[in-house]
Amino acid sequence: MDEAKSPARGADRFAFHALRTVTRCCDAIGVALLVGVLGLIVSAVVTRDLLGWGMPWSEEVVSLLAVYAVAFGAISAWVRSDHLVVDLFSHRLGALGRQCQYRLTAAISALFFALAGWGAWTMSYMSAHNNTVSLGISFSFLYYAILFSFAAMALIALWQTLRGPVAWLAPASEGVAS
Repeated sequence: MDEAKSPARGADRFAFHALRTVTRCCDAIGVALLVGVLGLIVSAVVTRDLLGWGMPWSEEVVSLLAVYAVAFGAISAWVRSDHLVVDLFSHRLGALGRQCQYRLTAAISALFFALAGWGAWTMSYMSAHNNTVSLGISFSFLYYAILFSFAAMALIALWQTLRGPVAWLAPASEGVAS
């Protein structure tokens, strides 16, 4: 998407810039969270081995940061179409068939993401009073990351269902007319 040319005007131009901004923000936040994970792990090892101090809370914070990093990375990957795809017959379809397949796949994905988001919401409600041992952080905060990720991907998949394929969002291997 970074190499794609922005549409000239209209709703596609807004969508292009919005999705590019979302992707860049998700990438930056995800990288920052992973750097935080690495920094916290290194500092926990150094303080334990060199100074003899324990940081029992670091495991809980690292888990929380890692889940949020994956959530932001999943959103970015969905926008870029970088998730694993098994394509067995799309290359044999005509333009109309690819259009229908794209919209059907996006609609099924939106339903799956909405269902998974609802599951994350339910789990956050059920685990509201379950806290981590060291810091007492509610496990709901882990599920909020998953809820946020699935909600964002559901909105993007819904937009993909309604809009259909566009040239500036297609993977490099596909030729899609806008």
